[in-house]
Amino acid sequence: LLSMAAVIYFSLQQRFDLVEEGYYPEGLEYQKKIDQKANAGRLSGKISFSQTDGFLHIRYPDDFRNQEIKGTIYLFRPSDQNADQTDSIRMDTSLIQQISTRKLLAGRYLAKISWKMNGQDYYYEEGIRIQK
Repeated sequence: LLSMAAVIYFSLQQRFDLVEEGYYPEGLEYQKKIDQKANAGRLSGKISFSQTDGFLHIRYPDDFRNQEIKGTIYLFRPSDQNADQTDSIRMDTSLIQQISTRKLLAGRYLAKISWKMNGQDYYYEEGIRIQK
């Protein structure tokens, strides 16, 4: 009986936090990413990818025309972090950006594009396959 009382007493003294440390800031970052994706979804078209002649071509929607865009393209390779590549958004007048595939390995990448335009943050991601 005494041991049962001791177990109950000590169990009541334990803290059980259901929320992990950093939970709220992580939740805010997650919501921010959702909002950025929603902003990208409201554009007149979506970003598209193609590959020819040793280049990955990224075609941006018409909303990018005559806008000051600051952003990055992160090519994430899930199977090999050493093959990841980061570049900044730089498009020509036809709204196309070319990235050399010379340093990229053949296979699957996740293209993560984040940018700021007209005071709003945007985010878009799409799985792509690099052919060699």
